[in-house]
Amino acid sequence: MSKRLLLVSWAMTWEKSAVYALTPTITSMFQANNISGVLTTVLSILQTVLQPMYSKLSDMTGRAEAYTISIVFFMVSFIIMACAQNYNTLIGGQVMYAFGFSGTLVLGPILIGGKMAMLILYCVIHYDVYVDMTDIVNRSMFLALYNFPTIINLFAASAAAQKILETNWRWGYAHVCIVMFVTSAPLIFGLWRIQRKAKQTNLLKTSNALPKSTYQRTLAGKVLWLCIEIDLVGSILLTAGLFLILLPLILANNWGGWGSSITIGTLCAGGGTWILFVIWEKMCAAKPIIPLTSWESKNPAWGVLVVFLIAIINNMMDFQYFLTYLQVTRRLTSQHATYLERGFNVTYVCLPLVIGYMMKHTRRWRPYVWIGASFAVLGPGLMIPARNSHSHDAFIVISQVIFGAATAFINYPILVGIQASVPPTDIAIVIALYEVGTSVAASIGTTIAGSVWNSILPGLFKKHVPGNYQYAKIVQSISYALALPEEQYQGVVVAYDVAMRLLGIIAVCIGALSFLASIPLKGFLLVNEKGHESSSQEDVNVKTLGEESVDEEIVISHTSEMPDKIPS
Repeated sequence: MSKRLLLVSWAMTWEKSAVYALTPTITSMFQANNISGVLTTVLSILQTVLQPMYSKLSDMTGRAEAYTISIVFFMVSFIIMACAQNYNTLIGGQVMYAFGFSGTLVLGPILIGGKMAMLILYCVIHYDVYVDMTDIVNRSMFLALYNFPTIINLFAASAAAQKILETNWRWGYAHVCIVMFVTSAPLIFGLWRIQRKAKQTNLLKTSNALPKSTYQRTLAGKVLWLCIEIDLVGSILLTAGLFLILLPLILANNWGGWGSSITIGTLCAGGGTWILFVIWEKMCAAKPIIPLTSWESKNPAWGVLVVFLIAIINNMMDFQYFLTYLQVTRRLTSQHATYLERGFNVTYVCLPLVIGYMMKHTRRWRPYVWIGASFAVLGPGLMIPARNSHSHDAFIVISQVIFGAATAFINYPILVGIQASVPPTDIAIVIALYEVGTSVAASIGTTIAGSVWNSILPGLFKKHVPGNYQYAKIVQSISYALALPEEQYQGVVVAYDVAMRLLGIIAVCIGALSFLASIPLKGFLLVNEKGHESSSQEDVNVKTLGEESVDEEIVISHTSEMPDKIPS
């Protein structure tokens, strides 16, 4: 089953790598390159709500059902985008894609770290031997291994995307449907088979199952129960608030400027929606979408905040506009520009294997977070001089590698640390909280980039681009910008350099905040003590070290959950 998970992971990273390389060129074809950040913002906002919903739905209905639904949405979305005739249709496909991608993204780690992973093992080995491959000590290593197939796609997908652009860009979206169907079919089939066998042997118990009496009531009663379980009202308010606040920051110039009635009205409505959201979550929601107050440890809150800030930097500096910047200022192909950016991805994929190995042998996770937080300041700091049209390509790669190391040192240890800081029954919730944090951060990061790009560039063009020019065409289409007379083209390059430098300064400030946010994290040693066959409950035994320990480390001992009797 782990091989099937890795296969789906490979397919998802292939899609991400290929579409990432395709997006600037495709948005240029639709004359919408300057607002391409809307695509990522829409996706990130929807992920914010959909990921915790999928987490809860998977607990209520089953992993197999939730995974199947998400894969269907995933494939349908790419059919829509492959048939798109305008940018609005592309955004519509992205909305559908959010429903599919969110499910596959959040359910993967749940299958690895939750009870379903142990259930899979029981069935795969026919209940003869118990092997817990996802204990807390080894979890970082396994999560790194789960994402390692990305390395295959980092360069191959970019090369494939370049060839697709030279023939028919629509196949860039269409082929993803085929790839996802072929790679996900074995996993879905296996999940359904295991889930059926588990129900037959009474191994699978759904704690949030709908009471039998409820099924005998009206359809309206069942719908109301489901809405309460997934906090539908809170989800709608959260989504609306993010859309109303973030989209105007990107589209203000298209709506007539910051003083237009549409922009002001949208921002005010967004503020009001956020107030309603807070009131609802605090006073009305039976099961809040983000249950921050349910744990004694503050590690989940601080850990998610650190990851949140790092994700803002990543999405602000590396998505959408960075490839456009490279292609315009250095006259690079989509493939070459993507290769320069890949220093981040290669480091982020390979380094976690080393980090996981060190965590396994040192039983510590917090020191690695501090190392990453230091790199989170250094990396963006180097990006300021590196992202200049006259700098060497190697300088760009070095800055990308350092920030990739920052993300690797932070994300994996924090994910393990916050899982170990909560009761085992809340692992799925804390993973969803982690994913919500990164999703909100992604929407904020792309919004900052889009806002800077669309708000500052008009003034920079007036200052640096001589003669008469058509601003809209330059920022909407890469090919049009490259075809400008040399003097005007050089002015565009200077304007892009200044805009990118400003983003770098903002990134350094956010990196400093992430370092400060990592300081309150409470460290502990990761110790896994496997129980015997009669163990029926996963206990957390907390012991403090001697008073001489400066960090006041906490030893958390996890006894793996096993059924009272293993079927023969």
